[in-house]
Formats: sequence, structure tokens, C-alpha cells
Amino acid sequence: MALVWLAAAWLVGLASGLGGMADPGWGAFAWAGLVLLALALLAPQRLRAIVLLGALLGAGALGLWRTTLSASPVAALPAGEIVAIRGVVLDWPTRGAASDTALVAVEEARVATGWQAASARVRVTLPLAPTIGKGDRIETSGRFEVTERIALVGFREYLLRQRLHGQFQGRQSRVLAVGPRAGPDAWRALGLTALVERLRLHIPGAEGALVTGVLLGDDNFLPIHTQAAFTRTSTSHIMALSGWNIAIVAGLCALIGRRLGRGHSRLWLAGSALAIWLFVLFVGASPTLLRAALMGTLYLLAEAVGRRGDALNALALAAIAMTALDPDVLRDIGFQLSCAATIGLIVAAGPLARTLQRWRFPALLAAPIGATLAAEWFTLPLSLHHFGRISRVTLPANLLAEPLVAPIMAGGVVTALASLLPGPLATVCGLLTWLPARAMLLIVEEFGALPQVNEPLATPGWPVVAALYAALGVASGVPRWGPTVRALFDTVGDRISAPHTVAKQLTPWFLLAGGVLCGVTLGGWVLLLGG
Repeated sequence: MALVWLAAAWLVGLASGLGGMADPGWGAFAWAGLVLLALALLAPQRLRAIVLLGALLGAGALGLWRTTLSASPVAALPAGEIVAIRGVVLDWPTRGAASDTALVAVEEARVATGWQAASARVRVTLPLAPTIGKGDRIETSGRFEVTERIALVGFREYLLRQRLHGQFQGRQSRVLAVGPRAGPDAWRALGLTALVERLRLHIPGAEGALVTGVLLGDDNFLPIHTQAAFTRTSTSHIMALSGWNIAIVAGLCALIGRRLGRGHSRLWLAGSALAIWLFVLFVGASPTLLRAALMGTLYLLAEAVGRRGDALNALALAAIAMTALDPDVLRDIGFQLSCAATIGLIVAAGPLARTLQRWRFPALLAAPIGATLAAEWFTLPLSLHHFGRISRVTLPANLLAEPLVAPIMAGGVVTALASLLPGPLATVCGLLTWLPARAMLLIVEEFGALPQVNEPLATPGWPVVAALYAALGVASGVPRWGPTVRALFDTVGDRISAPHTVAKQLTPWFLLAGGVLCGVTLGGWVLLLGG
């Protein structure tokens, strides 16, 4: 648990720096350091605890210091209405059904007086033709909006988190100079494009777009109303590359590894790690997928050296490594929700499933219900903060849709491989994959069409989010610290003799009251925000 606490202190320091609280943060750390020094002098018998607190303080200070090493780029744009831009495409564009989306480093901007030098990083929406790629120098005309003036709050905050200076809606574009089309990055982009085309050829319609979304994390080809249905039912995470995809890749490798036998365990463990990272490099290293890949690799490493893997420690190491390389990862909503859901699955899914089984739920239902509830509860505070809404059909929609993820993903892989062979095999595989994809779309669209599916709530600030997570943490810890409290009551009862029996009898009621209080705290905040 020490590593988990160190990771928490590191992330608090990072959050303080990214939140613009560096100066008060340094002051708080300095005062805390002086207090610890005084305690070390006045209470040397408590030196071990003081050293541990000092380590946490040092981790927080390091996190705060790390944010000072990465400065936000400053925009230099000409005055007046910008009607066209020229610049270099920074990444491979994301292709949608009606347009491409890319990041562009602006070099020139045209206003009423003509072209002028400029410097900014903007998100650009481009027409499908002409086709552009990473490294191309392009010119596009249209409408530009500075990030701070964008009316849609969620989109504005997204651009701010990505440190982008605005959004440009391009109506016409042309390529001034073509960038390099060789090298691993270009081959990856071409491979992804070819894969999408093969999948959509053999799995047509919205079902093919869903298979592409589940396999590659790209929902841009889905119809707008279907995307909205996934959002309303809180099932859009199904098309976010995360631990699901890594687990399926690792599971396929495990099936092969079992064939090799125990004598070759390290060989298939190394092969599993290689397969995981090849998958990550091919589909793109998003924060959620990187987190899952790092955790999976740490688990495989623990297995290889004969040690038992610890999920919380693996998550802590993954979070520290990712945010140390790029502190802005902490701003990413996907990373936040992924970590919160993972913590929920680790600490609460098992106890919830056992509780449901004690309530006579079949084991086949108790496990997925417990996992879904744990993930939803632990992502609820962040979802309220970022989106200000809660879905009434989250539990049934996820319980019915999530079991279809594995056959859809496996079917997509098999269909893509079969498309390389002559004959009708790819068409048959595509039809078999179409069936679970059609079932998932039917579930999501039917639930999404229900009236008043979403309950709008006021957006809570970070203090409220912290209070909600504190309540969840205390409630999740009851099974762990409950026996300690019982032992404490027993000890006190032994000391005072007579009330011993009373104390022993009251202990379960105190624990129950604590759990109910935490639940009421969480529910009360939700009702308060909704009212």
C-alpha cells in the first residue's frame, strides 16, 4: 500500500501544479516540512511514521515540481477575423463519415489585410477531399474560433486540456507540400486505413462501424443518433480502447501459452507482452490503453519472476510513469475515468459480488452486476463533474451490452484476417460478426430511446468530487478495517469488563451505520446537486 499512497501524493502535487496552485502549493509543502522536522526533534520515538509522512510530502513536492518543466505553448495570432490558415499537420487525421479532423501547427493566417505570420496549435475539421496526412503543409479556408470564446463548455474544456488555441472549421482545403509517406508511423496509418476498409466491406452499415469502434476505438463512422444513444445509456466506454482490449489480447495469448506447457511459460509471457505492445502501437497509444498495457505488462513481469501481481500497485506504477512522462495526461478525462473504474473493480467488485450472492443472486449474474456497479459508482463523481448528468439505464444497458464486446472484437479480428484470403470466408465471418454487433446496437438504441433516460444535474466542483470519493473510500474500506474495529472493541471490553458484551454486540451495528452513512453521503450529494 505504500506505493499507492506515494502515487496519490504524487498525483496531488501534479494536480496542484496543473490547477495553477503552484505558489500556494510550495508554501504548503514548506510549512508541512517544517512541522515534520519539529516533530522529528520533539518525538524521536515516532521517527518511522515521520519518515513515511516525509516520503509522501516529497512525492507531492516532486509532482508539483514536474509541472513546472512543461510550459504551455503561447499563441501569436493576427488581429481581426481569421478566414484561412496555412500550417503543418501534426498527426494522422481522424477520418469520419463526413469530414477529417486533424491537429495543425499554424504558420500563417489570413485576415482582411492579407496573409500574416502566426503561431498556434488548432484543431481543424477538413473536407474528406483532398486526402491529407501527417507532415503535409496545407491551406484551408473557413471559420476560426479562439478556444476561450467557444460557447460549448465541454468542447471548450477539451481544447483547454489539450492545450489547443482554437477550432477551425475548414470548408475548402488544398495540400501545399506533401509530407513523408515512409517509416513506421506512415505504415501504421496506412495499415489502419486498410483494416477499416476491409471491415466495412465485409460488415456493412452501422454494424461495421460498431465493430471498427470496438476494435480500434474509433466511433466516427457511427450515425449521429447512434453515438447519442451510447452517450445517453453510458455505454460509450465500450468503444474506448482500454483494459477490455488488453485483456482479450492477453487471453488469446494465454490460450496459445497453455498449448506450449509450463516448461515454456516465460516464452509465452514474453510473447504476450510483445503482442500487447504491438497492439498498442498499431491502434494508437491513448492514455487509457497505455494505462492498461502498463498494468498488463507489470502483471506478466510478476508472473515471470514468480511473484504474485498486485493490481493496485500496478495501477500506481502505471499512473506515476505516465504522468511523469507527460503531466497533461492527468487532464485527460479518459485517463481519469479509466483509473477510477479500475480502482472500483479492484476494491469493490469482489465484495459486491459476494454480497449479491448472499442475497441469493446466481453467481453468473452476481459477478457482472458487482463489476458494473463498482465501475459506475467509482466513476460517478468524475462523470458528474465533467458531464453533469446521470443515466437511469446504466446498469441494464451495460449488463446486456458488455458480454457482446468479446465476440465482436474477436469476430472483427477473424474477419480482417479472413479478408486476406480468397473466397467467401471473409463474408461468412463478417456475417457471424454482424449478429452480435446488431444485438448490441439494438440494446443501446432501445434503451437510449426511452423517455427521460438522462437526469441532468448541477456540475459539482472538485471539493465535492473529493468528498464523494472520500465517502466511497470509507465505504469500500469497511470490510477491511471492520475486524480491526471489532478487535478494538474487544480490547476495550476486556479492560472495562462489564460493558464487554455490550461493546461486542454493538460493533456490527457501528459498522453498518458507518456503511449506511457513507452511502447516504454519496446519495445525498447526488440529490442535492440534482435539486
